Amino acid sequence: MASDRSVLARRLALFGLGALVVLIVFWGWRLLWFLTDDAFIAFRYASNSLAGHGLVWNPPPFAPVEGYTSFLWVRLLELVWRVTGVAPPQSANWIALGCGYLTLYIGWRILQEMALPAELDRHRLAISALVVLGAATNRTFLTWLSSGLETALFNCCLTGWVYAALQPAERRGRRWIGLLSLAAALSALTRPDGLLTVPATIVLLWLHLSRDEACRTRDIAWA
Repeated sequence: MASDRSVLARRLALFGLGALVVLIVFWGWRLLWFLTDDAFIAFRYASNSLAGHGLVWNPPPFAPVEGYTSFLWVRLLELVWRVTGVAPPQSANWIALGCGYLTLYIGWRILQEMALPAELDRHRLAISALVVLGAATNRTFLTWLSSGLETALFNCCLTGWVYAALQPAERRGRRWIGLLSLAAALSALTRPDGLLTVPATIVLLWLHLSRDEACRTRDIAWA
C-alpha cells in the first residue's frame, strides 16, 4: 500500500511539474515573441521553392543564389506550408515552440538516466525539476523560441545528439548507431556549426566498434 502511494505521489508530482513547465514556457514564449528580419530570408526561399522555382532567392531568369544557412529549417517551413497552408511568418514560431518543448523533454531524459552518487540519486526528481525549471525560466532560452530563425530546431537536434552520445556502452547497439548518426545529420543540416557533430560521431563510432572488436577477440581467446 505504501509503495502504491509512493508511485501515485511521484506520478502526480511529474504531472504537476510537466504542466507547470508547459505553462511557464508558453507564457514566456508569448511575452518575448518576435520575428527578426533575417528570418524572412528563409521564408523567401521556402516561398520560391513552394512555387516550383527551387531554393532560389529570385525565380528565373535570374541566376540561382544560395543565401540561406539552414537547409533543414527552410525545408521544414516549406513542408508545413505545403501541408497546412500556413505560411512561415505564422508557423515558424509555433514550430520553434514545439522544438523547445522537445528539447526540455530530452534534457529531462538525460537527467533521469544520468549516473549519480547514491546520496544524490535519492533526490534525482528534485534535482531534475530544478534543472528543467531553470531552463524553462531562462530568458535566453525563451527568447529564441521565437524569432522565426532555426535556433530552437538546432538546440533540439544538438540536445538529441548529446543524449545519444551519452548512452552507456551496454546500450550502444545498431539502434544507437542509427540515432547518433541521425542526430548528427540533422544538426549539420540545421546550422553550419552542427557540422562539428559529424567528426565527433565518427570518433564515437570508431571507439564503439573498436571496443566491440576487442570484446569479440577476447571472447574468442577465452573460448
